[in-house]
Amino acid sequence: MFTDLSQTPLAGEAVAKLQKLARSDPVGNRFLESLRENRATTENFRRLVGVTHKCHPAEITGFATVMSRFPSEQNVAFLCDMVRLVNRARPKLRRLIEASGMTEEDVRNWPPDHLAYEVPGFWERAALLGNQSQTALALYWDMVNYFPDSDEMLRLLEESSLEVIEEVAWYYGGGQSDELELQALLAAEEGLARGEPVDEAVIAARRMEEAIAAYWYAAARSADDSESDS
Repeated sequence: MFTDLSQTPLAGEAVAKLQKLARSDPVGNRFLESLRENRATTENFRRLVGVTHKCHPAEITGFATVMSRFPSEQNVAFLCDMVRLVNRARPKLRRLIEASGMTEEDVRNWPPDHLAYEVPGFWERAALLGNQSQTALALYWDMVNYFPDSDEMLRLLEESSLEVIEEVAWYYGGGQSDELELQALLAAEEGLARGEPVDEAVIAARRMEEAIAAYWYAAARSADDSESDS
């Protein structure tokens, strides 16, 4: 996790507020909890694949829309790299879907759980209503939460007796990037320096964290749980 905030004092102020919130009111990760408690099943990993499939189109569209609305050099460089990151993951996800015994059509609307759409919903709204610092800080906070949790998921999986296909580790492992996290902070700093409110960026990043928690929770739930709540 990239934490050198010396170049980005305004974004650093926002990150400090997010860290304080994380300590006082942690969001949690139900998927990791289920692994620690030996409640996770291979079906939960299949559900994780389905939930992940919902994110890519909304992320690419959202990033591109924000880039067109705030086309500064810093923001364009960062969001272009984010689009490339997600786009490179798409064939990897297709391979994971196939290895899981499914097709893209199978997972298009599965699992039928409203929580599976929280991350796409965040980017649908941010694309039209978010500003540069809100979206950049949200992406920074996304990366510093999602990638460590993915790595922890794989570590816990290795310690468990649960057997899942090797493509799970191939897809979900090793995604953290200091360079991208620094780019996110620099893009957020640029927006904040133009006068975009720090507190609004903090709210957006916290909302992103909650959406990621919903992503994991949708995967962790049983089919009966999610369908009864939908």
